Amino acid sequence: MTTEQASKFKYWQWRTIITTMIGYALFYFVRKNFSFAMPGLAAEYGISNTSFGLILAIVGLVYGFSRFGNGLIADRMNARFHMSFGLLLCALASFAFGFAPRILGIEIGVAPHILVVAFAVLLVLNNIFQGSGFPPCARLLSHWVPPHELATKMSIWNTSHSIGAGLLAILCGFIMGNMGADLSSNSESVEKMTHNYLSANFKDDVKKSDIRISKVTGITLAEEDDKTIAYVDYLYKPNYEDGRAEQVVFAFDHDKYMAVKGLVEQHKEISTAEIATETQIPEVQAKAIRNIVSLTTNAGAWQWCFWLPAIIALIGAIGLFAFLRDTPKSVGLPELEGTKTSIGDDEVDPAEYKRFVCKKVYCNPLIWILAFANFFVYVVRFSILDWGPKFLTEARDMSYSYAGWTVAIFEIFGIIGMLFAGWVTDKVFAGRAHRTCVFCMLGTAVFMTAFYLLPNDVHPLVLICVLAMAGFCIYGPQALIGIAAANQATKKAAATANGLTGIFGYLSVFVSGLGLGVLVDHFGWNYVFIGMIAVAVVGMAIFMLMWGAKSNGYEEA
Repeated sequence: MTTEQASKFKYWQWRTIITTMIGYALFYFVRKNFSFAMPGLAAEYGISNTSFGLILAIVGLVYGFSRFGNGLIADRMNARFHMSFGLLLCALASFAFGFAPRILGIEIGVAPHILVVAFAVLLVLNNIFQGSGFPPCARLLSHWVPPHELATKMSIWNTSHSIGAGLLAILCGFIMGNMGADLSSNSESVEKMTHNYLSANFKDDVKKSDIRISKVTGITLAEEDDKTIAYVDYLYKPNYEDGRAEQVVFAFDHDKYMAVKGLVEQHKEISTAEIATETQIPEVQAKAIRNIVSLTTNAGAWQWCFWLPAIIALIGAIGLFAFLRDTPKSVGLPELEGTKTSIGDDEVDPAEYKRFVCKKVYCNPLIWILAFANFFVYVVRFSILDWGPKFLTEARDMSYSYAGWTVAIFEIFGIIGMLFAGWVTDKVFAGRAHRTCVFCMLGTAVFMTAFYLLPNDVHPLVLICVLAMAGFCIYGPQALIGIAAANQATKKAAATANGLTGIFGYLSVFVSGLGLGVLVDHFGWNYVFIGMIAVAVVGMAIFMLMWGAKSNGYEEA
């Protein structure tokens, strides 16, 4: 390249990186908003956790296959059109989700099956469109960033999903606490939402109220003297009072509701303990009423968790179309030096291209090693992200406040780990991302073992630090597998290769989601920790299989 071309190339390289980072973060705005809307959906329509879990498992699998299918498309399609149109469709699906109850004419109460099915269908469609987020980015980055810089710069890019998820959490947290309609004067709506909350959530409130409780065995609702009575049966842990069974009875009435509502309106930051003292209501029941007050005074806020992010995503789709371009050739620049493949940049012969993809992806043992390794990486990552608060409170008797901060710090350390792993790959291992992954998985196994062996009475700060370091280690491979796949398959098949490895990553939801749930119910949390340690070790062994591989596949192309 000439000096002028090099300067122009650098401008377009960073413009592409920054634009795709913002674009991919916005895909998260209309992908992860469902999790924040679930409390409102449960309260207003009585949707069970089992239904939510099944929907999440299905859409996770759909997303994995969509990434693969879009990977096949991305290697042959203009990334500017592919990514911007995909984000547009995701925004429209998010709009439709928020309007679904109105379109079906369904009001607050226990939702008919058709509403749950409608929600599931819209989420499936959304996740089909979501597959057009990452593959175009993988293709673009492999065209604009040379292989010896790809690990560092793609690690920077890979922070986009954490940035998107973090900003969405702030936005949806504000929405759920400040938007929606106040239905507190509508006794019928309050009654329906109270029944839904007590049926689905009160048993969790009871369990969190006392570390001695090992299991809530059942909940029964009854109407007595114009009051809603909740009978909750639970068992103490075996080492407390010989496993004695207890029952809590919670009588919900309008007077208690209005008393708590008045205190919350006067003092928004008032604690549950202070509410319990002021109203002479047991703390666990004061917490339940406070949550019911929040849900009934912000009814319908969950809809704005879909509408507002959809508006932002819609603007983002227009921005992607305006600021994004495809390959260097599309802006009058030569392709990167040293990344030529056996198919010329002007070659479009379908038969030749299929042979090339078969060689570099489907018949490439290195891509399959990365795909299988990705499965084990995602099992550990999703296990901590999806189950972190639950296993920290149940297995480590940590408060939910501490558990939430622990998972948040896990994510922050993951970002730092991604950046560090990218730097190490380029500066220490000369672009051999798979070697960095070996040490990352070893570190994950070591820190998960330390977490498992820590005594029960250890200070929560120690638990937080150890789990944070596990996050630091596991996010390295999560970012580097995509980089390694792009380099090994070359820029001509980078998106296809990432689509294939992505399928294996999202197949892990059946282990990290449904599998862990069964394991906990039948054998306990100790076996989960042992299982995660074993998964990390197996992942490390799989990465070891390609220790001697070159940093990229361009020479063999």
